[in-house]
Formats: sequence, C-alpha cells, structure tokens
Amino acid sequence: MEKRIIIRDILNKCLDGGIPTREEAIALVQVELDSEEFYSLCYVANKLSREHFGNKGDVVAQIGLDYAPCSRNCGFCSFGRDAGVVKERLEWDTDTVVKAALAMVEAGANGIYLMTTADYPFKKFIAIAAAVREAVQDDIPLIANIGDFNYEQAQKLKEVGFSAVYHALRLREGTDTGIPRTKREETIANARAVGLAVQVCLEPVGPEHTPEEMVEQMFWAREIGATFNGAMKRTAVPGTRLAGLGEISFRELARLIAVTRLVMGDRATAHCTHEPNLPALMAGANLIWAEAGPNPRDVLPDTAAGRGQSVRKCQEILFEAGYDLRQGATPSAYPAG
Repeated sequence: MEKRIIIRDILNKCLDGGIPTREEAIALVQVELDSEEFYSLCYVANKLSREHFGNKGDVVAQIGLDYAPCSRNCGFCSFGRDAGVVKERLEWDTDTVVKAALAMVEAGANGIYLMTTADYPFKKFIAIAAAVREAVQDDIPLIANIGDFNYEQAQKLKEVGFSAVYHALRLREGTDTGIPRTKREETIANARAVGLAVQVCLEPVGPEHTPEEMVEQMFWAREIGATFNGAMKRTAVPGTRLAGLGEISFRELARLIAVTRLVMGDRATAHCTHEPNLPALMAGANLIWAEAGPNPRDVLPDTAAGRGQSVRKCQEILFEAGYDLRQGATPSAYPAG
C-alpha cells in the first residue's frame, strides 16, 4: 500500500509540472507491468506528451549507407566485425540514397537521417549528404547518425546542411561497445559547439540492464539538453555477442518510455521509440522511424525487405495510436531557442 501511495504522489507531481528525482525514477522503472501503477504511469506520460506536442506524431526516415563489418565491434550490432554476421561490403551509391530520400519525403517523412558504420569515410558521407540536401526540399531537415567526429568535421556537417545529429551514449558504452564513453561525449560536445541539435535515446535496452544505470542515462540526456530522448529495445541479432541475453518486451519498453518522458519534462521537442510499436506510443512516445538500406538490427542489405517499416506503415501505426500526422519538419531536428 505504501508503494502505491508513493507512486501516485510522484505521478501527481509530474502532472503539476515537476519531474521525478533519480530515486523516484528508479521506483517508476520497477512498477509491476500488470499493476494499476503501470497503467497510471503510462496514462500520465501519454497525457503530458499529447498536450506538449499538440497531439502531433512524427515519422522520420533513416537511410543506411553501408553494409559492412565494423571495427568497433559493438556487441548488439549485426555489423560488429567479430560477430561474422556481415561478411561482405556493400554500399548504397549517391543516386540510390537520393532516390530513397525523395521517395520517403514524398510519402510524408518529417526528416531524413543518414546512417553509416563507424568506419565509413567522412568525405564520402559529406558528398552524399550534399547531394541529398540539394535534392530534398529545404524545410525537411537532415540528421546525421554516424561515427565519432571532431570539431572541424562537426562544422562541415553544419555547412553541408545538417541541423542535428543522433549520437546516443549507449548503455554500458565502452564495455558492450568498442568506443570509450569519453569519445561519445566529446563528439556530442563538438556537435553542440557548432550549433547542431543533439538527439539521444536510452538504448539498446536488454534484460540485464539495471534500473539505476538506465535512470542515470535518462538524467544525462536531460542534462546535456538533448532535443529528444526515448528508448529502444535491443534486437537479439543471431551471432552477435549479446544475443544470448535476450530481449525485453514492448510492455517493458513502454514503461521505460513513460519514465524517460517524465524525466525529460517539457524540455524535449519529441519523444522517440524504436522499433515502431503501439504500447510505447500509448506511453508518451510520438516519434518513430521508417527505415531503408543497411541496418544494425537486421541481417539483410536492405532493411526495407526485413525489419524496417515504411513511412506509410509508420503513419498507420501513429493513426492507430490516435496521433495526428505532423506536416513538415520535425522540431526535434533543431536546437532549442
């Protein structure tokens, strides 16, 4: 009974414009999935998002550029070199990327993400990005999802037409990945220094992650001024180092989406979930990804033929969740203020 009173008090505080403390967030992350508290948590996060985002849902499009073994060897990624899942190197050429971007914008995407492995040549990425920027209408933002970069490269991203980067500090960075936490943080600082918006996510969540480490990541995102946060559950890609640990359910993901939304408060201009799913959209998320090209959660050279969802399918999912489709750019691609 005491726990129920505490949870209710936390939720009432959030409804009144407050945010949970770290201790309170840890309690929220552990509410039982079949309990009244769980559905109350989802209700509050959903209500706050609908009001704050004007009931607008975003579909952003992500296009992978290369299908290749990657030296960073992240334990959850199909491209990890030692996993042996991806043995060949394939790349989408400029024309293919441009055509995919135009098709996804025509279908109603609110932004275009260009994604590469960490080993992809930066100059080649900039050249393709420039072609996409020239082809795609100016009011559709470009967001970079690439490996780490220095200050000068951040400036180049800005000059070529990017308004934001997706660069999450992954759970157990430096242990489950081949990238030091400090390197990810340096890259984020470089992006912010040149005026690029920074988007992050609590990811990739597996059954082994503790409430304490997940909540710490939630508050880190708030403190660095991310334009959105959210949560992504890990996909157990066969052959990858962490596949044997399994996956969380979409209900568990919805719980994390709700808590992350409460921690972020109204600072965020969107709240994401991946992969697209209804439970998370009923728990505070309003942004989902359509995908094409190579993808670290898939084993196919083009995820559109596998796990990836089309813009149209994502729009249908948002409709089923009761969201109105946003027309034009997602606001999460631009720095606050």
